[in-house]
Amino acid sequence: MSNVFESMRAWGFPRIAAVALTTALALVPVAGSSQTTAAVAQKATVVLVHGAWADASSFDGVIRLLQKAGYTVYAPPNELRSLTSDARVVSTFLKTIKGPVILVGHSYGGAVISVASVGNPNVKALVYVDAFAPDAGESPGSLLAAYPAPPKDFFTAVPFGSGDVDLYITQKYFGPVFASDVPAPQAAAMAAEQRPLTQAALTEGAPQAEGWKTLPSWYVVGDDDLVIPPALQLKMAERAKAHISHTHGSHPSMIEHPDATVSAIMAAMSATQTR
Repeated sequence: MSNVFESMRAWGFPRIAAVALTTALALVPVAGSSQTTAAVAQKATVVLVHGAWADASSFDGVIRLLQKAGYTVYAPPNELRSLTSDARVVSTFLKTIKGPVILVGHSYGGAVISVASVGNPNVKALVYVDAFAPDAGESPGSLLAAYPAPPKDFFTAVPFGSGDVDLYITQKYFGPVFASDVPAPQAAAMAAEQRPLTQAALTEGAPQAEGWKTLPSWYVVGDDDLVIPPALQLKMAERAKAHISHTHGSHPSMIEHPDATVSAIMAAMSATQTR
C-alpha cells in the first residue's frame, strides 16, 4: 500500500498560511457591543455538505467553532446515491433558508455543491475542503483516473436492487489511507460507521452548469491527503480561481484541523460581506 500511495505523499507545494482563527472571529459581534439583534440576524447561514464514506459528524469541530461564534449552521445528510439526485436534495434544502448562505463541501460533497448552488441567489460563496470541483462532464472517477489507482481490494462492493453497488472502503485501508491523521480509535469507529458511495455517483459526470464558474470560491488543500491527490486538488482550485489555503491534513482534514476550514469560511464571509 505504501508504494501505491507514495507518489501522493511526494507532491510538495508552497504552504500558504491559513488566516488566523482568532483574527477571523474578532470580526464577530460580541455580547454587550453596539450591534443590534437585527444586525446579528443578517449573518450568513453556513451549510456543510459531507462527502463519501463519512457523515455530517465529520464537521463536528467546524460546527462547534462556528456556533460558538454565533453562526447558524446546517449539515444535512448527503444521500450519496448520484450526483444529480444528491444535488437536487441539497438544492431543495437551500431553498428553505432565508438570507445569505456560505455553502461548504468536503470530498464528493464538493461536486454536489458545485451543482446544487446553481440558480440560487442566496448562495454567496463556495468553500471546498479536500473536495472535487468538476467541470461539465467530469466525474470523481474521471478526475482521479490520471493518478495512481488504489489497491484492488480497497473497496468492498455491496449490490442492491437497482443494479448498482454501494462501495465501502475496506476497513484495513480506512484508517491508514482515508483518515491517516485521525487518532486510531476514532478512525476505527469511522470505518465501522462509514456511509458508502454508489458506483453511479463515482462515475456520473457533472451537468453543464457549475457553481464555481459564477460564484467566488475558497479551497482548503489537504497536503497529506491520500484519497484526492493534493496535485489534483490544486489543479481544480486554480481552475476555479479559488482563494487557496493549505493544511497538513488527511482526506477529512477538517476533523483534526477544523480551524483551517473555519478560516476559509470566515474569509468567504468577509469577502462577500455576509458577516
